[in-house]
Amino acid sequence: MKKKLEHLKDCAMQGVICFVLLLAINGCSQTDDVISIFTGKKWKLTYIATEGSHKMFNFWGEDKDGTLFAASMALLKADNNFVLTFEGANLNGNVTGTVGGRGVLATLGADSRWSVSEGSRNITLSVKQAGNEQDVLAKAFMIGVQNSFRYEGDNDNLYLYYHSGQNVMFMAFKPQKSNP
Repeated sequence: MKKKLEHLKDCAMQGVICFVLLLAINGCSQTDDVISIFTGKKWKLTYIATEGSHKMFNFWGEDKDGTLFAASMALLKADNNFVLTFEGANLNGNVTGTVGGRGVLATLGADSRWSVSEGSRNITLSVKQAGNEQDVLAKAFMIGVQNSFRYEGDNDNLYLYYHSGQNVMFMAFKPQKSNP
């Protein structure tokens, strides 16, 4: 009888612990802090890939000697190339604001805007491009920015997804470190 009571107490305690954990899990917000993710930093492109891959897409085709690829990588390494900055505010569950940035030669105009509905990972970018790109990676970057439809990420990584023909592509970003 004593063993049964101890067993019942153990089961009851396990049930209480499970219930408390369940309440704690359900109490956590499953939505992103969109303002924290996007604003307050300069996002630097690291690579562009097809969905499901984490390898730079081959935009250079039959670049037999690798000069086009090397030129793009040198441009990518430059501090103020391939960057985006977001400013915004949460207005009744809709985060909206301005977006700025540049590829290499082309920039986003001052009237470029972005928005995300809270609880959604869908992003809308209304981008006005000033200038034209010559580099193939810079062209792909500007196309990706103009056609972004979804994001994933956190304060340390941002992924903007876009359609390119039959492919879903994404651009991977990291916050740009400031040089001392």
